[in-house]
Amino acid sequence: MRSNMRVAVVQMQIMDGDPAANLCRAAELINTNPGADLYVLPELWTTGYAHRSWSDAARDSTPDICGDLQVLAESVHAWIAGSMISHNTEAHLVNRLWLFSPNEGSPIFYDKGHLFRPMQEHLHLAPGKQRVRHRIGDVETALSICFDLRFPEMYRQDAVAGAELFLVVSEWPHPRSETLRALARARAIENQAYLVLSNRVGPSADGTVFCGGSMIVAPDGALLADAGEVETVIFAEIDAAKVRELRSAFPVLGLRAEGLDY
Repeated sequence: MRSNMRVAVVQMQIMDGDPAANLCRAAELINTNPGADLYVLPELWTTGYAHRSWSDAARDSTPDICGDLQVLAESVHAWIAGSMISHNTEAHLVNRLWLFSPNEGSPIFYDKGHLFRPMQEHLHLAPGKQRVRHRIGDVETALSICFDLRFPEMYRQDAVAGAELFLVVSEWPHPRSETLRALARARAIENQAYLVLSNRVGPSADGTVFCGGSMIVAPDGALLADAGEVETVIFAEIDAAKVRELRSAFPVLGLRAEGLDY
């Protein structure tokens, strides 16, 4: 299996509460930027934080869009990731990061575990309860969403379990853009892993401005690609073999001490 792949991050503006329009725009951005093995869309890319639309979207839009994204993944021969408001098995609303394979089959998903109170997530959503990792090609990949970045223990747990790539989707607003950059690079550096972040960009209906800054980060913290603050698609090559080489040459994870670090 391949240890390397070309990753595309789709940094897009979002029409709050309009899943159909957002699906059209996302598909356009993917179809006009071919050649990636993985496309990553932002957090809540179909609705944004239009809370009043969430119940209807989870019931009426998300199931159909899941089908559309599966078809799109197969047509472009690439994985597609992004989070949407969904229902869990208890019929509660969740912020679910979906991962669709280019091969026909059931998608992988992770429900956001750390809910962000300033955006009122705790009033509308049920938190996820478990970590999710999945192999994309030969790259062990861990899924996470936005506010999760502030909880380094989660990423360390994934790295110790073998994760070589962190996928992060987000709706991270100004004025905390530098915080986003610092946290994303720190999670990559401390765990010697690639980190791919797709963030929303531009204003929302309520006036919140999202900072963009989507990025692809190398295991040493180097920026391989940076989207700035415009709607765009960025690309970079990642290679899990480089993660394995770095961890072997500089074995930080293996030097953790019981009683000090866990």
